Amino acid sequence: MKSKKWIILICLFFVVLVGFLAFEEFTVRNVVIIGNKHLTDKEIRAILSIKEGNSIIYPSSKTLYERLKKTPWIKDAIIRKDLNGTMTIYIKESTPVAIAVFNENYYLVDYEAQVLENFTEKIQKDKHVSEVDTKETNSTIFLPIIKNIDPFKNKETLNEAIKLLNFINHKGFVKADDKIIITGNNPDDLTLYINNFPIIVGKGELEAKFAKYLVVNGEIQKRGLNVQYIDLRVPDRVIVKPVE
Repeated sequence: MKSKKWIILICLFFVVLVGFLAFEEFTVRNVVIIGNKHLTDKEIRAILSIKEGNSIIYPSSKTLYERLKKTPWIKDAIIRKDLNGTMTIYIKESTPVAIAVFNENYYLVDYEAQVLENFTEKIQKDKHVSEVDTKETNSTIFLPIIKNIDPFKNKETLNEAIKLLNFINHKGFVKADDKIIITGNNPDDLTLYINNFPIIVGKGELEAKFAKYLVVNGEIQKRGLNVQYIDLRVPDRVIVKPVE
């Protein structure tokens, strides 16, 4: 009977010993983060809640991925764990395509109309620098502006504004140095300003609308007309409002 107890105790000892050695062997010894530009390594480590000495097996890669995806700046990620103790995190960050200006706040948004961050403090800091030193330029406003559309409560209009912005960029309707502003209380009122000239676009059918715009704008340029705005919302025709 005693021999059986000793055998059980010895087996338990070896189980604990093997578990301890496995824990010592399969720990995080090095964390490598690749692809991050906006987020720092320190910020990503904080999101993961993992550091050297932690188990490399737990939490699972799925759990770590879900932690990363809760951050708007992280569009996608790949997590690789090597049993030599190296954990490699490949980050694909979201790309800001516009600045949404609403209630005196500035928000960076991506092409899926997701708010990446509140950019107000940075904008205000650069504006202050511009006022103090006239040699400085406000380099922060480097993206098209989506104005007076609530990026949290008016998602439908914001989505349509982003679609419009992506369309004109993809089709080459604007140049890199053009000043672009999009406004509208709802999708049907969306107005695109190119260098302060308003084009009322509305919702959807962008291919057809801008095909008409190219023809009409060509005639306006050829005749040297002074135009107040162009409205593309009416099917089969374009409304051109001359300057009175």
